[in-house]
Amino acid sequence: MFTISNVKLRGRRGTFKVWIEGDKVRRIEESSENGDLDGEGKLLTESFVVPHLHLDKVETGPEVPEGVSLYRTEGDSRSAIERAAKVKVDYDEESVALRASRTLLQCVKWGVTDVRAFADVDPVAELRGLLGLIRARDSLRGILNVQVVAFPQQGILREEGTEDLLYEALKRGADVVGGIPWIERSQREMEEHVRIVLDLAEKSGKPVALLVDDAPDPKLNTLEILAREVLTRGWKGGVEACHARALSLYDPDRRRKVLELTKEAGISLVANPHTGNLNLPVREALSLGINVSLGQDDCNDAYYPFGRCNMAEVAFLAAHLLDMMNDRDMENLFDMITWRAARTIGLERTLRPGSQASLVLLKRENVREALRHHDGASLVFNEGRITYDST
Repeated sequence: MFTISNVKLRGRRGTFKVWIEGDKVRRIEESSENGDLDGEGKLLTESFVVPHLHLDKVETGPEVPEGVSLYRTEGDSRSAIERAAKVKVDYDEESVALRASRTLLQCVKWGVTDVRAFADVDPVAELRGLLGLIRARDSLRGILNVQVVAFPQQGILREEGTEDLLYEALKRGADVVGGIPWIERSQREMEEHVRIVLDLAEKSGKPVALLVDDAPDPKLNTLEILAREVLTRGWKGGVEACHARALSLYDPDRRRKVLELTKEAGISLVANPHTGNLNLPVREALSLGINVSLGQDDCNDAYYPFGRCNMAEVAFLAAHLLDMMNDRDMENLFDMITWRAARTIGLERTLRPGSQASLVLLKRENVREALRHHDGASLVFNEGRITYDST
């Protein structure tokens, strides 16, 4: 057992001492006594979590410079995806693992302990990207926890053989079944895509992570399709839906009905406002009690030229893009990169006695300053072990 003293905690006055034993937080007490580690009056919180990252594509942006314009400015998401696919022709397991490992190690210094990482699985990439991410995941165990998503970026019905590749990906060690139903060619195919993904999840016992309605088209309705299918199957939890940007173009009554279905189905939503000009209606979703988190989405690839898995930076950008700048908004944004993001990927991360000791000691004293500066961690604890120390 060891202690960290003289730390600030969210929502509580004074300074505290925290006891950590094994991988658990054992005690928290207001105290001025010295501990094994001195927090120097800085903020101790739950660690940061990245619930959505296309990790197989990191550092490939210079290979598809025109992709960013298509995705962000012209709003032609499908064309951006087609152009970005060219990087997968040259995929090999070793280079994907190397790029992914560099990015994951960078995550740690920003206070991240858990990442849900997407790898394209299709007739072009085959399993090369996925196996590269599995290699990176396994090499970093104990430092960072990575969930690898088998993701059919080009569609399942559109690309013959993709369903078989998804089966094989799960056999080879994928942690999550991915999907992108809106990319299919018809309403019928979108519905079938959702059924295939959920069937695979039921057979394998894996959670699911889908990208839904990620284009400026108010006719898209794959979040609604997903919610209705989840309710039909009687699922509770284990479903992540990313983007849902088209909802912002729905009329208000239709949008509310879809969000109420989403809440009833227990689906967690992930917004990535820094990567596109259209955004999931985050405030409305939160007001209805939906679990909403923020994702990194991309790092230096065809869809986003920046990104470094600094989730405080993502929240800082979201504060501007979503106009969330008052004190309550900032607390909500911080929730969306800590315990809400963890819940999205099936984890519970709350700083209390008995909880897992995945924590970050920041360089600032409160949430406002942490978001304002987004300057990384002093100490990072992954399941009770120090994985980063800048002190």
